[in-house]
Amino acid sequence: MNGYSETFRGDVSPWEVDATEHFTVACYYEKFEAATWRFLRQAGVDPAAARTTEALTHYKAELRDRDVYKVETALIGSGETPTIAHKLFNAETGALCTSMQQTLAGVSLAGQTVAWDGDAHEDRSIPGDDANWVPALRDVARPNEADWVGNLSLSGYIHRFSTANSFIMSAFGMSPEYMTKNRVGLSTFEFQMVFHDQARPGDMIDIESCLAQLGGSSLRFYHRMRNAETGADIAGLSQFGVQLDLDARRPRRVADDLRERAETLLAAG
Repeated sequence: MNGYSETFRGDVSPWEVDATEHFTVACYYEKFEAATWRFLRQAGVDPAAARTTEALTHYKAELRDRDVYKVETALIGSGETPTIAHKLFNAETGALCTSMQQTLAGVSLAGQTVAWDGDAHEDRSIPGDDANWVPALRDVARPNEADWVGNLSLSGYIHRFSTANSFIMSAFGMSPEYMTKNRVGLSTFEFQMVFHDQARPGDMIDIESCLAQLGGSSLRFYHRMRNAETGADIAGLSQFGVQLDLDARRPRRVADDLRERAETLLAAG
């Protein structure tokens, strides 16, 4: 691909596979974070000065245990708040598995840009205070989760949002027990994430989550992360996914009894 350079190459380790039996979303962000560091270093920019302000990610094809993959990165928006694009491919088949558009602050990037040929940003409504928010996480950022400059790593954010999913899904009956018994999981196909601030080791973190949209097999959740001491917003995530049949590896319609409870939860907002 003209304008792209390879910035990461790896394989899926068994401990990087989640309950949906594929590469966990937090691990994608860990690899994209490393790809960003390499890309900025190669561009002659200090990556320690950069911070992510927005990330738009589309998951297109699964990676599973032992799959090999590579990441290619390019500049798609130059200037004081540059945007870089990552494309993650299955290195064996060549299939595009995941794409990410990442907007940065703190660094400036000039030079030739590449026209973005991937998914466009779609406006998703952000639920207000009147939504039916569920307490979904109470945690503290740990030292071993810090990135190279001492902030909570991107994967540290995503791991917490994933935990928050378990609580909002359990609120309408899609509990761990239900999903294990019925051989279903949540397969994410879109993340829209915005960062308002940075979390650091020792910061106490709270997440509230709500159901923002319900389709046949699809669900959208919105998660808001805050500093538990100050109440300041840290990050927000709009997450679109489908209920996945773990054996057929295809979307499965949400059961009627769960749908009825989910609609009540949705209507409460």
